[in-house]
Amino acid sequence: MAIKTFVSVRYETDELGGIHPLQLVFRRRPYQIDRVLEARQAVAQNVGGNGLRFTVRIGQRKTYLFLSDQDQWFVEEKVPHEIARVGGLVQGENYAF
Repeated sequence: MAIKTFVSVRYETDELGGIHPLQLVFRRRPYQIDRVLEARQAVAQNVGGNGLRFTVRIGQRKTYLFLSDQDQWFVEEKVPHEIARVGGLVQGENYAF
C-alpha cells in the first residue's frame, strides 16, 4: 500500500507553457531531479487521483511525480512493509517514493 504525499516542487515553464520540474522537497529534504524521462496524463494507480504524471530520475532511480488537476504536486509514498514493491515506486534508495 502507498499513500498520497503532497510535496513542494521547484519547476520552470518554457515559452510554450511546458512544465519542467527541477527539484522536489519530501519530508523537508530536497531532491534534485536529474532528468524528466516522460510527462503524460495518467492516473495515480496506487493512491488515486489523476493529472500530469512525470517520470523522473533522481540519482540512479526512477519514480513518478504527479501534478494534480488542482495544481497540487504529490508522490506515491510507500509504507515501510513495501520497500521491495514494484510498480511505480522506487526500490532500495534512502527515500520512500
